[in-house]
Amino acid sequence: MAENNTRERLILAGMEEIRAHGMQGFSLRRVSAACGVSCAAPYKHFEDKQALFGEMIAYVNEKWRERIKKSFRLENTAEASIASLAAEYVAFLCENPDFKAILMIKETGLDSPLAVQAAGLSVPAKRLFTLYGRKKGLSRQELRNRIFIVRSLIYGSTIVLGADPEMHEDGLSLLKNALLDALK
Repeated sequence: MAENNTRERLILAGMEEIRAHGMQGFSLRRVSAACGVSCAAPYKHFEDKQALFGEMIAYVNEKWRERIKKSFRLENTAEASIASLAAEYVAFLCENPDFKAILMIKETGLDSPLAVQAAGLSVPAKRLFTLYGRKKGLSRQELRNRIFIVRSLIYGSTIVLGADPEMHEDGLSLLKNALLDALK
């Protein structure tokens, strides 16, 4: 049990380290110190830094899967479902700023498969976009363009609402409306 606790503490401290210092400034020594363990302790749990990064991404993705299982419900249209899922994702990222740092990694230092895993769409989002694209008769490129617009609105809203928590509820409503307009 203590081993799993230490492992999770290292994962969470690693996320904080990335949020505070980025990938280029990442230090396993600081992560270890934050957890009150030796500098060798991370290597007992993870093969190397890349393995720790992979576990951070997996941890965040698992928390997102748990969240959508509990709170996401399909709406009457694909567009409304995409808007609701997007708003839920923005709320999730605003509530967990360290998670946001992991999922928005764009710096070098992350192996290519890990970068793809961090930046990829969730399975529910892929399904919704596939359904939406078919319903609208969109070409592959047109669908990619719409996904880009949705992701831009998500990440922009995450930044704005993360900086102004008082606007959170109104901002999520505005995001849903903007997405519905963009997906017409």
